[in-house]
Amino acid sequence: MNNNEHDYEDDLMSDLQDFEYKEMLEKADNVVLGFVATTGATGAIPIPFADAPLLIGEQVAMMVAINAIFKFDVSKDALKSLATVAIGVGGATVAGKTIVANALKFIPGVGSVTGGAISAATAAFITLTLGKAYIQVCKIIKMGKLNQDDLTKKAGADALKVAFKEQLKKNKQK
Repeated sequence: MNNNEHDYEDDLMSDLQDFEYKEMLEKADNVVLGFVATTGATGAIPIPFADAPLLIGEQVAMMVAINAIFKFDVSKDALKSLATVAIGVGGATVAGKTIVANALKFIPGVGSVTGGAISAATAAFITLTLGKAYIQVCKIIKMGKLNQDDLTKKAGADALKVAFKEQLKKNKQK
């Protein structure tokens, strides 16, 4: 085998990896968008605070689906902890909207509709932010900058917190 054949094979492998990588990212983005719609609908439930357990379950399911795309194996309990840590970083803005939305749901009629709308938008926003942040962390793992085993440890939680904060800023600007 001469040098040109070897270079061609290296280039071909690199192109195939790039294609697979882009395909993974596209599929993961589509998963996030699907869950944004689902959690938005869940957030609109007119019963105060009834949506919280459902939302975290849906967000963990989203992370499981993203893991399947990236071929990662992480337990649901570990993902639930990661999601909770990341969302906790979201700060007062997210918490404030959630409290206001759920308080409005106590008011029959207009209050429950308005509260449901705010709650739906907040749920969708948090899910979008979490999903995009988790994809960023998965990319970091695929690039070899973070070990998959570290995902459920402090290093993974810290990476997700940083990515969540970055996505929070990006999504607020839109």
